[in-house]
Amino acid sequence: MTSNRSARARSVADESPVPHCVLADGTISYANAALGTLLGVDPESLVGERFLAYVAADDRDRVDDALSRVADGDVSIRFELDGPPDGRTVVESEWTEREESDAWLGTLRDVTDRVERERRLERESEMLDSLLEHVPIAVYFKDRKGRHERVSQHAICPTADGGDGVVGPDGKIHHHPADVHGKTDFGLFEAEYAEAVAAEEQRIMEEEETVRNEVQEVATPLGETYFYSETKVPRYDDEGEVIGIVGVTLDITDRMTYERELERQNERLEEFTEVLAHDLRNPLTVARSNLQTIDADVDHPQLEPTLDAVDRISALIEEVRTFVIEGRTVEDPDVADLATAAEDAWKSVDTGSADLEIAASNRIRADYDRLQRLLENVFRNAVEHGSTSPDSQDRQDPIEHATDSDGAVTVTVGDTETGFYVADDGPGVPEDLRDEVFERGVTTSDEGTGFGLAIVRNIARAHDWSVDVTDAADGGARIEVTGVVRVEDGSTGHL
Repeated sequence: MTSNRSARARSVADESPVPHCVLADGTISYANAALGTLLGVDPESLVGERFLAYVAADDRDRVDDALSRVADGDVSIRFELDGPPDGRTVVESEWTEREESDAWLGTLRDVTDRVERERRLERESEMLDSLLEHVPIAVYFKDRKGRHERVSQHAICPTADGGDGVVGPDGKIHHHPADVHGKTDFGLFEAEYAEAVAAEEQRIMEEEETVRNEVQEVATPLGETYFYSETKVPRYDDEGEVIGIVGVTLDITDRMTYERELERQNERLEEFTEVLAHDLRNPLTVARSNLQTIDADVDHPQLEPTLDAVDRISALIEEVRTFVIEGRTVEDPDVADLATAAEDAWKSVDTGSADLEIAASNRIRADYDRLQRLLENVFRNAVEHGSTSPDSQDRQDPIEHATDSDGAVTVTVGDTETGFYVADDGPGVPEDLRDEVFERGVTTSDEGTGFGLAIVRNIARAHDWSVDVTDAADGGARIEVTGVVRVEDGSTGHL
């Protein structure tokens, strides 16, 4: 009877997809086909072999100790095999004493993939722990009911008395991240704030949308103002179901304070410029009128240069005002067609016999009026410094003019991969002046104010663009504007 039962058991083991073996004094007396497959050998060749020979060297002592305790009860142990055909293999084994003989029956299961997942999760957990503990960013995880599951150390904000902790509406101070685990915002903040947050996060989960860099202004009980940039995204499980919220909060108080102070300074500068321009225009108008009256009655050689000086002062006032106004940051750029802006700018400049060629087809993000102003100033500079007409020569421009042209400069506007360019076929800009041409007050013309290209750079900076000057293909000057955002076809804007 026992023999039949043993035969049936062996038959079942032979057909089992789970590796089995029998050990007698540590030697394999039976191995099924699945074990042979696991070890990459013929199962019959395993009979008579020491089992520990197939165990990784680092695990042999542990396995040997475990096998020595089977007589006292069933034993389970995880170990790594030595040299299986597919590389590293980790198995979980269960050992039990056979009833009819002094031998151990072992069942082995390949758990390599599970172990790799566990180790990967452990590494990822360690990285997350390090991030939450050391990186100075407030990070928090909430479930669908708004309960905090994990928060970073930096999410525990400083209290009014200088200690660390989140002060709840009941006055309780939560000193450590673990103190807020399981709690909603209603247990940590005032009800009005908690209700607003809960409604927003419920909407994020239901609509599966992302809130990015939303600026929040918070006042402390002591009247201090803090600014935070907050990003929230839905959190998903392995099945793709939304199970909560992940939030990241950055303290941007220093940045916002600086930006607001800069805005106030710019407003004061603009106000000062407007007042200065307004208050100076009237006396200059009076001075010009009186000088013109005197010039009509008196023939004096100093009257004409004096009138020219008054006109130059008027031009400088307007250029200074423009320089300040055009330098304001472009907050909400429109979609602008570069070719259209070039055509409009060309019409606004006294270009004489100069020609315009448009090789631009891109549409870009820009404040249209300021883009046109930028092009006007570049066109004016190209015409004034590139022309070889008699009027140009009378200005006694120190730049040496071209001698192989018909006196009229051709200006070309074209696209680049990162922006656009304006090039002319004039004499170009000497290399020793290229680093200075965009500075205020730098001019090569006795008639110039030195603000033309400075305004160009100011407008570029207001758009977060860069501007540079180099040689054009025809030997003239080439003004390149880079860092420009292009717009794909189909967008609407100023066309």
